[in-house]
Amino acid sequence: MLASAFLLAATILVPTVSIAAHTSPEIDHIDPKCPPSTFSGFESNVFQYNVPAERFYNKTGSFFRSEWYTGPLTSTHGTDNTVGATRSGNYSGTFFTERLVGYSRSPDELVMRFTLATPGGVVFSGARIKSYTEEMRVMSICGGSATYFSMTAVFCADKVGKVYDLYDGLRRAAVGAVAEQLGALVFDGTCPATPVNDVLDVDFLLL
Repeated sequence: MLASAFLLAATILVPTVSIAAHTSPEIDHIDPKCPPSTFSGFESNVFQYNVPAERFYNKTGSFFRSEWYTGPLTSTHGTDNTVGATRSGNYSGTFFTERLVGYSRSPDELVMRFTLATPGGVVFSGARIKSYTEEMRVMSICGGSATYFSMTAVFCADKVGKVYDLYDGLRRAAVGAVAEQLGALVFDGTCPATPVNDVLDVDFLLL
């Protein structure tokens, strides 16, 4: 994923916690202990869109078909959306491998968690990232008419502020591009109003 931050420059990370595929999406929180010369970081983004979550599931719910976030991959191993599967890519000379550590999907919620699996970590844009774990959570809200989309990351890096900005920029650009493809609009606060024609008979309105 992080490599994509670099592809699109655009919200959910948690420490590596393995769960069986297609099981409970509940997260056991672990605060990572970072090695010397690196520091703990956390970054999260939340978006709300006025289209059903199923449409976002179809665009973002595959660990292997992740170009929307990671950019083009160079290889994959294992079975898509199954814990233990890995994906690899290369962005501007930075090679990365990520391992899927959690996946669950239901009509109401999709949760995907993955972690950096590159030995020794990666270096990008002047920041050394020793480790990261990310979580993407897509939930159906507003009676199935809208989507809550969050991405969170916890990481160990030597320049926490720079990595925070990379994540934030990547996610805003990546998720925003998917929303644009779907014709989805952001909304804040309560659920989007139901069009009046959906709740009142049109003939009544003409009286």
